[in-house]
Amino acid sequence: MSSPDDRAGDDNHLLEEALNRIADLMSACRDPWCVFGGTAMRLHGYRMPTPIADIDVLISIADADRLIRRHGFPNVAGIGTERFRSQILLRPDLGKIPVEIMAGFDALSEGSWHRVEIQQRQETTYRTAKTFIASREDLFTIFRLCGRPKDLKRMALLAS
Repeated sequence: MSSPDDRAGDDNHLLEEALNRIADLMSACRDPWCVFGGTAMRLHGYRMPTPIADIDVLISIADADRLIRRHGFPNVAGIGTERFRSQILLRPDLGKIPVEIMAGFDALSEGSWHRVEIQQRQETTYRTAKTFIASREDLFTIFRLCGRPKDLKRMALLAS
């Protein structure tokens, strides 16, 4: 495993910028929040085979409502997909890397819906950005629930 910053690539600055903007936005939150998914893997120091496509953030419904009232973000949750649904899905424009802020996020696994929850988050620093990320254990659980081929590959990385 290596530092998340030793991947040569143009997205280092973009990631730093997005994480700083997310931290500023989340300062209005009262409940714990965190980055999860592939970005959290990278921030844990895992080498990811592709550049970061987006940043997934999990927050409480109360905090999502707070962000909607404060910033006027539309809830674009709709009806979800056949595998995922959120009560609230926000896509604020925070730079070149898309950000998805989810509240009440569920994944369909083994025929039933399961709420995606973070039991333990940790604070981390990426360059000048301080953020919170899901623990490795929580990421493993989330990837198992999501069950897509990319999630299974991420589980294998976490288990190695």
